[in-house]
Amino acid sequence: MIEHLEDEVRDELASSRHGQTRAVAVMHVNGDRLEVLGRIGPGGAIRLGYSYRGVRMERKTLLTLVCPEQSCPCRAASLANWHRHQGIVIPATPRRFQPMARPLIEEVEIRANGRCCQARPAMFRCLTPCPHAVHSAIPMQKTGWDLFEAGRCIAGGVLTNSETGLSVPLLPTLEAAQTWLAAQ
Repeated sequence: MIEHLEDEVRDELASSRHGQTRAVAVMHVNGDRLEVLGRIGPGGAIRLGYSYRGVRMERKTLLTLVCPEQSCPCRAASLANWHRHQGIVIPATPRRFQPMARPLIEEVEIRANGRCCQARPAMFRCLTPCPHAVHSAIPMQKTGWDLFEAGRCIAGGVLTNSETGLSVPLLPTLEAAQTWLAAQ
């Protein structure tokens, strides 16, 4: 995403017939304006700058702010700093005990090939890479599903790549659980 804007700025500056020394590429992410600014510096080298919602920042900070990985602690910390910098106060939800009857186990019934199974939501600790390569792979909490048949777990957990050590939930969605059951 950012690389595309950087390439656009470089191409515009390189192909300028009028000798322009500045260029801007713009994109909107979640309704917020993101800019990559380029200028030709001393010696003809192209220098890039970055702006998010009108605030100049480093490339790494920008990539962390717009990271699509919701469970990334680096993204969460960067967003918290951004909100503090912008003076945005996120109201804390009051923690009051409100008794309510809930099932001990939440289940969704899945049927395929004449089999009936129960999918139960689960949290998994997965070693996950940064989508923008801003930081190395770190453990993150991911949601997924475990699949049970007759009270016995038949699928779920974490799938680990033996070469890289990276991991993902085997059944990240109910659709994945349905597909897995249909393939058995």
